[in-house]
Amino acid sequence: MDETTNQKLLAARDRSGRTKTNEVFIRLKDHLNRFPDFYNASLVKEEAESIDDI
Repeated sequence: MDETTNQKLLAARDRSGRTKTNEVFIRLKDHLNRFPDFYNASLVKEEAESIDDI
């Protein structure tokens, strides 16, 4: 993990009172709930094809 990301996680940990591991878990879970199909290959392919049509 790069130092900037690590420092942001440490600051978030300090604000929340959680452990760094729990902070990462909660943030990752939230991200996956917000963007569930981000890495869906068929979705990415469709987007790439629509960009090619422009």
